[in-house]
Order: sequence, then structure tokens, then C-alpha cells
Amino acid sequence: MPRALVQASPNLEILLDGARNSYRAGDTISGRVSRIAPLVVSHARLSIQLCGRTKSKMMVSRGQAGTSTYRGRFNLFNSERNKQDLFDGPIHIEADGGSQDWGFTLTVPLGPDPSAVVAGNDQKFSYLPLGHYDIQTHSLPPVFYISGFFITTTYHCFVEYFLEAKLHISAAGGDEQVQRAVVPLSILPLSTPDFLTEFQLTKQSFLCRISTYRFTHGEEAGGLSLAQKTREFFGSSKVPQFTFSLQVEHPVVLQVENSTSIPFRLLVLPNYDQTSEATRDSPHTVTLTSMTIEIKVSTKLICRGTLSPHTADQTRKVGADLKSAIDQRHEPIILPSGDKAEPLNVGDLLQLNLTSLTSRGVRAFPKPQTARLYPSFTTYNIKHTHKLKWTLTLMAAGVTTEVSSEADMTLLPGPLGELPPYEDNEELPPPVEKNEG
Repeated sequence: MPRALVQASPNLEILLDGARNSYRAGDTISGRVSRIAPLVVSHARLSIQLCGRTKSKMMVSRGQAGTSTYRGRFNLFNSERNKQDLFDGPIHIEADGGSQDWGFTLTVPLGPDPSAVVAGNDQKFSYLPLGHYDIQTHSLPPVFYISGFFITTTYHCFVEYFLEAKLHISAAGGDEQVQRAVVPLSILPLSTPDFLTEFQLTKQSFLCRISTYRFTHGEEAGGLSLAQKTREFFGSSKVPQFTFSLQVEHPVVLQVENSTSIPFRLLVLPNYDQTSEATRDSPHTVTLTSMTIEIKVSTKLICRGTLSPHTADQTRKVGADLKSAIDQRHEPIILPSGDKAEPLNVGDLLQLNLTSLTSRGVRAFPKPQTARLYPSFTTYNIKHTHKLKWTLTLMAAGVTTEVSSEADMTLLPGPLGELPPYEDNEELPPPVEKNEG
């Protein structure tokens, strides 16, 4: 079940106007199909078709019982409604006589075609409802590819779009030869924005308490009695305490291919009611000493089974530890304090963006070559979702406290709609046609 790769030869090639491969739903795709190899036949037919499909595959090893293979497939477009006949008749192309070209225009559908989606599929094999009117409300999923394994199960799934041209050549004796050309495409939903600059933020507050005699005895806190050290170790209520709320604002929507800094705003709001009287009237400085941010990526897939569906899922993390970047600064990151203060955007300060999360510069994990991010989407047999998780270490009077949280996040497609790279462990595509005389 390989993905469609570029197929082009002197026999047949698809050339797109503007050399583009990214389109939006509703766009017109224009170009030409070209042949330069010599050919003389009394009858040939040429057509071009826009294809879209989402596939899933699982292979389960059952030891001596062998391996069971399960598949899921949904076609997104009706084959006849998205096909254009370009030629029907004799062809005469001489050697060194230049090329023969046939122009075409095809319109990208606004969404999946209900008749194509439901063909051969049941509701129990789909994450989305398969009612006719339900399908009409679904968006086209973005291009996608992922593979993985878990114990005895290996799997992969993908969403792809491509143009396929077929030249049917009638040979003597009634035999027919079919030559093909293929061009993969990226097709984006109508709702895909240009580069996102205004981020939708969510605000959370976290109650923090730091207890230490350093608030009253200085940073070194030397000369503490054994009783004082014991109280501090066990967190006694008699130890001076500074209580504050950390206000955190972070985005719940990000965008693939967007290098804009991720806003991450911090503000300290002292809580005087829960702060010890001995430290209540003294100013306290809270600094950010370390920060870890990661995107948790979850992929679920579903395949057909004889009696019930078969599913697999994978969760991975793409993120960065920013402690070294914070340590390398000449000045500590002091967080603003008070309800009249403006929050500090540490995302700007540390130049935090999706590119940095997958680059070598900030100790990204996993390795950069495996850290590709795809947009969030749910289609019939694939569900791809994201969560944003972060951990902050704060320090006051030399004592640290940690704050962390996790929230659902939507990752939008980028305006360029980059195609997934082909991986070495995928099944081999059909061989490229050789030139014929």
C-alpha cells in the first residue's frame, strides 16, 4: 500500500502551470500532459484524474500462526467527476520531432464526495459519521504520513492527493498498453489561513508557595538553629512564606511552517492573605530559572476487520529544554509582579517557535529528522491530535518551585502545505516506466 510518488518519463509527464504543487479546496489546477517519446498508433486515449485517499494498514505478528494484515481505505473524490478526457484518436510523434502536449484544467472539490467515501465502508470503521449530509460538512484532510510499531504490531497511515494521467495505447491484435504519469499534490482546506500572526491565548493561574528563613535571615541564611533547619526541612507553617499566583498565558492554536515566536506570557500576582506577616511588606523577586515545552502528538488509526475494527495508536513528543538558553543570558529573567504590571513574553525573549522545537539549537527531542509536525485533523480512519505541555522552574530567595500544565492544542496547516518526505521503510512504489522507441 505505498504512497503515490512522482512518475514521469519521456512516455508521459504531467507539467503544472507555475510549477506549484499546493492548492486549496476550490482552486483550479492547470497544466499539460506531455510526451516526447516517438509513437505512431492508429488509436490512443488520454485522460487525467485528480485522486485523494486516506489509507491505514496494520500488520500483527502472531508467532507461529503467521502475520495478519488489516487495511482501511477511504477515497475522497469520485473518479468520474474528477476526471478529464484529453484525447481520443491517432497519435503520430516522430523521433526528434519535439513533444506532443495536451492541456487540462481540473477544479479541486470543496470537500469529500459522499458516494466515494461510503463505497465499501461501514460506520464502525470510521471516526467520522458516514451519513450523506454529514460527509458534505467534512473538510478535506491535509497531506499526512506516519509509521510506527508497538510490540507485535507495525502500522502506517497516510493522506495523499495526486494527479494521474493515463495513456491507453491500442496495439495490434487488440492488446492495450497503459502508460502513466503521476504528480503528488498538497490540498488544503478552505479554512487554512495565511501565516498566523494573532494567536488565541488561554489564561491559567497557579498558586505557588515558597517557604524559607532566607526571607528574614538573608540569602545565605547562615546561623539557623537546629530547630529552624528542621522546620524548614519539614515545611512547617512557622517558616516565613511567600505566596503568589503565577498567571500564564499561552496559545491553544499554532500553525505548521510558521516561524513567528510563540507567545508565552508570565506574571506574578502576590497573595498577601496567605503570605507570612514577617515577609508581607517586603518586595520579593521571582525569576525563571528553567523551562521545558513540548508538543505531545497523538495518532490513532482504524482498519477493517472481519467482525470488528482493528485500531492502533502512537504518542510522541516534540519539544525543547530551554534551561541552557536561560543560563546563557547575561541577566536573570525576572518576572513582573503586581496586578498593574504587564506580563513578560518569554516566548519572544527566548525566540521560541515551532522551528526551534525541532532544531538542534535548543536540544530538541526526538532527533530533528524525526520531529516533523503535521496539522491536527480527524478523518475517516485517522485521528491526529496535539497537546501543549510545559514546565517552569521559578526561584525566590534562592528556593525553587515548579509549575507545569498540559492543554489541548490545535495545529493548523501551513499556507504552503509541504508534502511529507518518502521514507526508506515504506513499500516500494511501482517501477518508473522506461523510455520506449
